[in-house]
Amino acid sequence: MKQPIIECVRSYIMEFPDLKDGCFLVDFLGSQPIEYGVETIPCDPVFKKYTDGTCMKQFLFVFASREFYSENVSRQLENSAFYEHFEDWITERNFNGILPDLGDTRCPVSVEVVTGGYVFDADTNSARYQIQMRLLYEEV
Repeated sequence: MKQPIIECVRSYIMEFPDLKDGCFLVDFLGSQPIEYGVETIPCDPVFKKYTDGTCMKQFLFVFASREFYSENVSRQLENSAFYEHFEDWITERNFNGILPDLGDTRCPVSVEVVTGGYVFDADTNSARYQIQMRLLYEEV
């Protein structure tokens, strides 16, 4: 039985060295800092069709976190820096061919950052930050 792609992506992102202690969820993000989550974004799974009938597929997802938040500029800058470093880490790993393990029947092609990290929702004590991403892969 194939491992769900979202589980493969979660395992891949859990290798990011700047993750703080906190739970790492799937398709859910709680209301208390510090939590991380990977959430599926609905999309057409076929990214590109080839003339031989095969295709490249895509999996769109969001990496999100619930962070401490306040009017303190240094806190906001720290949160933004986390996502900038995460984007750099993804870009470097993609360039070096370090991609998620998708098992024997799927071959990863790339992991791409679709949007930079941004505040999605905030209150006076915590904020949800997220970054949208795409995994391209081929079925073998």
